[in-house]
Amino acid sequence: MTPLSTAPAFNLKVVLKETGIRPDTLRAWERRYGLPKPQRSAGGHRLYSQRDIEMIKWLMARQEEGLSIARAVELYRNQIAQGNDPLEVTEPAQPQQMTTPGTLQSIRQEWLNACLGFDEKKAELLLNQAFALFPLETVVSEVLQYAMTQVGERWYENEISVQQEHFASALVQRRLNSLIAACPPPTRSEVILLGNPPKEQHLLPILMLNLFLRRRGFSVVDLGANVPIAKFDETVGKIKPQLVVLSSQRLTTVAPLLEVILSLHPLKVQIAYGGRIFNHLPQLVDLIPAHYLGNSFDQAVHNVERLLSQRPPLPPPLPVLQTYAQTAELFRHSRPQIEARLSEALQPYHLPEEYLSTAIEDFGDVLHSALAIGDVQTIEPELEWLRGLIYQHRLPEGILASFLLAYAEALAWLNIEPLKPVVQWLQSAAEKVVA
Repeated sequence: MTPLSTAPAFNLKVVLKETGIRPDTLRAWERRYGLPKPQRSAGGHRLYSQRDIEMIKWLMARQEEGLSIARAVELYRNQIAQGNDPLEVTEPAQPQQMTTPGTLQSIRQEWLNACLGFDEKKAELLLNQAFALFPLETVVSEVLQYAMTQVGERWYENEISVQQEHFASALVQRRLNSLIAACPPPTRSEVILLGNPPKEQHLLPILMLNLFLRRRGFSVVDLGANVPIAKFDETVGKIKPQLVVLSSQRLTTVAPLLEVILSLHPLKVQIAYGGRIFNHLPQLVDLIPAHYLGNSFDQAVHNVERLLSQRPPLPPPLPVLQTYAQTAELFRHSRPQIEARLSEALQPYHLPEEYLSTAIEDFGDVLHSALAIGDVQTIEPELEWLRGLIYQHRLPEGILASFLLAYAEALAWLNIEPLKPVVQWLQSAAEKVVA
């Protein structure tokens, strides 16, 4: 096959017409995954090649087969790394198993469609069918977890509503609680304490781990979501667990997770952690003074077994964390002033109060965590959450740049030396958003 042209020849309008992709989805792919990588005209407009267009079509085709965009990008890059260009190979007809009734893939897709259609009865019947055909761990990981990952990504890209996301999450949570309640009594003496640090509201990952550990015979105490630091200390003192496991899914809760871990260090208890944010930003693992459980439930369960049998020493806190904590504390102390000034600066835009208060609080948590780990570059992926809010409230996309600039000005007004790198990053990020 003749290699596809990489010459930048097509503007955005042509690409949208050729592929049918939405412009906000395409930009989200470019920001989050770096695919495609358009060049710029002399006037600063995006220009795409024929190869870019075929790449977009290929990724969309994988989504139609049931892959999430993250998995599709991973598949594309793996094939390129192996020397097999998926865009220059004539693909065979799609495997029949993707649409054959009763397969794991078809059940997963039908279950997801039922959830998005608010069809509770059909969704429950499909799960019953899946559990009758496949092992429990397989259904939880390959149907529930996989499908909910797609739900989250499609919400970020404004393809589904928050109501659909909440409906699907509620069904999964109810089923997991039923499965946990049906587990037999523990057969092992070790006690494992599970919980989410302050402000971490995502329950599903910790519920899934709870289920898997109980099925291994462990005694599990689950404190749930958004647990105050003092409650962890208090519970560890009362039940004397052999292991404490914490979960963080977004950057917003990395700083609270770090605070919990540091507060537990003097208690001489084994501490482990995991979550989506550490899969996306693996460099964070080197900063957390606890045992990382890995990027899958299989790895997590295996590492729990290893930690309880071998009892390796906890990694000591890095000295630099104290410096980072001081900067983060400066920011936390100044947040009321920053946010008051920010709200005032954004008044002329007449933003919905619900959006404004949520965006300000969430982004403040993001900045606090970035300062606590000493890396403002980790903020960039979290801008997608703000974009999701913008899409949900049908606000003009340009409001994000205005928000970032207003935040930079509010920080600069304080004239605090350790926070100046954040001001510079926000200004640079606003310029990129506009571009």
